[in-house]
Amino acid sequence: MKKMTLWGRDEQDDRLVLEVIRGEKTATCTPKVWYYDSPEELPTEVGDLVTVHDQQGNHRCTIRITENYEIRFGDVDERIAKAENSNSVGEFGKDHIVSWKEALRQEGIGLDDDTIIVVEHFELVEEK
Repeated sequence: MKKMTLWGRDEQDDRLVLEVIRGEKTATCTPKVWYYDSPEELPTEVGDLVTVHDQQGNHRCTIRITENYEIRFGDVDERIAKAENSNSVGEFGKDHIVSWKEALRQEGIGLDDDTIIVVEHFELVEEK
C-alpha cells in the first residue's frame, strides 16, 4: 500500500491529519517537483489505497484516491480550495506560499502562478 505523510507547520502539528479524519479535508496538493521526488511516498493513481501518517510516522487513517491531476498553481479554483479546507482561493494561495516558498527557494526553485502542482482528491476509508 502507498504511504502519504501530511506535514504541518511544525513536527507536532496534526491539524491536517485531523481535518482528513473529520472529513473536512478531501484533497491535498504538492509541487510537482516534490511529488515525484520521494522514494517512500510513491505517486498515486485513481483507486489507490494510501495510508496517511502524521509527522511522527504514526499511521492515522487510510484514504482512497478519487482524482489525481496536475494544474498550475495560479489555476487553483474554489473546488480545490474547498477540498483543501481553505475558505477561499486567496487563503489557499497564502497558506501554500507560506508552506512551500522558502523550501522551494532553498532548492533553487521558484514558486509562482506557473508552478505545476499535483492535486489528489480522496475519500476516507478507515480511521486508525
